[in-house]
Order: sequence, then C-alpha cells, then structure tokens
Amino acid sequence: MFTDGHAPAGKASAVIPLDAVREPGSRPARLVCLLDPPCADHLLPALRGHFASQPHVAVLAERRHTRRGWSAAERPTPVHRRAPIAERDAARALPPDLRNHARHLRLVQPLVPLRRTYESTDLQLLLSWTTALEPEATSELWWRISPRTLARLARHLGHTPNAQIAQTLLGRILDELPGYHVTQAPLSTWLDDIIDRFALEYAVPT
Repeated sequence: MFTDGHAPAGKASAVIPLDAVREPGSRPARLVCLLDPPCADHLLPALRGHFASQPHVAVLAERRHTRRGWSAAERPTPVHRRAPIAERDAARALPPDLRNHARHLRLVQPLVPLRRTYESTDLQLLLSWTTALEPEATSELWWRISPRTLARLARHLGHTPNAQIAQTLLGRILDELPGYHVTQAPLSTWLDDIIDRFALEYAVPT
C-alpha cells in the first residue's frame, strides 16, 4: 500500500514540522496509527513491531476517545485537532494476521498548511511526491482536486460533505493513488470513478 516515504529522485525532501509525534532525533511521523485505548496493551507491541521498518509511521494509543471498535461510518473526530488530516484505510497497511483488528485503530495522515512550494509543479511529478508522502505536495494536490471531488460527492449524497467524510474521501484517494498513472486515464476520470464508488460504500448522514 505505502511507499517507504522516500521522495522521488532529483529533489531533496524538505523536513516539515508536522504537528505529530516523533521519536527523539527522528523526523516527524507522516502517518500516525491511533489505537482504541482498550486494545492498546494487546496491539501496541505487535503494531510497533510491524511498522518498525517504516519510520515515517508512528503508533500511538488514542487519548481523546475511549470507544471500543470503530465502524467505517463512526470514526471519531478528535476535538481540538490542530491540523487537517486524511483518514487512510488501516486494513491496507496491516499484515493478514493483524487485519481483523483494523476496526480498533485509525491510520491518519496529517496535512500541512498550503504553501507555494509545489504550485507550479506538473501533475505527474506532484502525484509522485504525494505518493511518497511529501506533506506539502499532498496539501497542494488536495487544494487542486477538492472543489471538483467534493462537489461531485455532494451531488451523490444530496448535501455538502462534512469534514469527516471529506477527510475519509481524501484518504481513499491517497490509498489508491499508487495504482494510478497519468497515461492510463485523465486524473478527472480516475477521480470520478473513486468518488462514485466511495459514495455507494460510504454514504453517511451529516
């Protein structure tokens, strides 16, 4: 599912001060795996072992919510979140022996404020940087595609998507992005297909 977080060749990756936990002396986490607290004692060692080779992933116990088990339509939205996020599909990141525990965790990708770093970057390179988990590239891509994607989703749902639905849609796009190439289809066509499927699978009330 994920890349190793390395940027495409030809440009040095900027170290972004994400508002996310980091280990002493390490780079900020670009993905954060949050566990339902009642399951933390059991799952934390196994998940940290699985992600040990992926230093861009931090594994933490969720402190702002205590519900056991989260369905796709009831993922908690933490209060006082300091930055927008993309809600990734945790099951895709887990090995088969841990996948049945996916309902007890969230995999989130913090976004940074939109800057001008990638405003002139061509689409193919921007997609490559986004797949490589480059924070500023992800924010730039979302800025470019969000008006179209959210408007199409709103037509499906019959109302403006709330923030939780929007962040889950962005997560779905990022989950599937490694399988897309600009020579296969226009990005707009590829996005429309994702949005249409998403609306069928994840139609929830505001």
